Amino acid sequence: MIVSYFGMLRDIAGKKEEDWKQPAATIGELLHEVVAEYGPEFGRWVLDKEELLDLAIVLVNGRDVRGLQRLGTPLQPTDNVTLFPPVAGG
Repeated sequence: MIVSYFGMLRDIAGKKEEDWKQPAATIGELLHEVVAEYGPEFGRWVLDKEELLDLAIVLVNGRDVRGLQRLGTPLQPTDNVTLFPPVAGG
C-alpha cells in the first residue's frame, strides 16, 4: 500500500511517500504502525490515545475515514493512504 505524507508529517517521516509493506487490516492498525516507526512526534498530530484526531485528515483512496469507519476503516494491500496533519485557516 502507498502511504503519502503532507506538511509536518512529511518532515517527521523524512519522505513524501512510501510503499508500506507491513500488512494492516484497518487504518487504525496502520496508523499505530506508522507512529511506532516515526515516533510520538508523528503520533501527536494524528492520534489522541486510541482515537483519531478530528482535525487530522486521513484519506483512503481519496475518501476521508471520518465519513467511513474511522479507525476501523478496512484496508487492502492496493490502497492509497494519505495523511495530512491538522490544518488551520482564517
